[in-house]
Amino acid sequence: MKSFLNRLRNLSGIPAHPPFPDEIHLAALGERWIVRYRKTAGRSVQARSNGSGILTVSGRVEDGREVMLGLRRWLVRQTRVSLVRWLNELSAQADLPFGAISVRGQRTRWASCSSKGNINLNYRLLFLPPDVVRYILNHELCHTVHLNHSRRFWSMVASLEPEFRTFNSQAKRGMEEVPEWAKGK
Repeated sequence: MKSFLNRLRNLSGIPAHPPFPDEIHLAALGERWIVRYRKTAGRSVQARSNGSGILTVSGRVEDGREVMLGLRRWLVRQTRVSLVRWLNELSAQADLPFGAISVRGQRTRWASCSSKGNINLNYRLLFLPPDVVRYILNHELCHTVHLNHSRRFWSMVASLEPEFRTFNSQAKRGMEEVPEWAKGK
């Protein structure tokens, strides 16, 4: 089924690529959002959730670039709320403190840890299964102690995630889980 935006684009002659969603499934959180598009005045596009599983995308919805940016800003907010909370919980459980957290849209990494213990999370993590996300978060927490992939590092990861090899393999194929509109350029 074509989304409202794609129908609008087809009527206006704007190419419908990438197709924007009628529904967003954030596997990491076990959430599904119904997406509604509403054309309103303004220069940008805003994506707002009402807490009941409805995400309203409003503004210049005929502008595909603005829609993509609005949806990505919403994903960043969701990551800041949910995955940062999850990272804090895992940090406390493992007694592995970290520095600052930032949320980005890295193209080749799910997350990273700096030499200062700062952790960068990719908002696309939201599309991965929860076990894989937990593994990635624990992986980065282990980097706060071992900023390498040494035997000691992997031993620490294994103590937190005994099935880390399976999750690591799934993470390598994880971009397949991310919808095209969220990959973007």
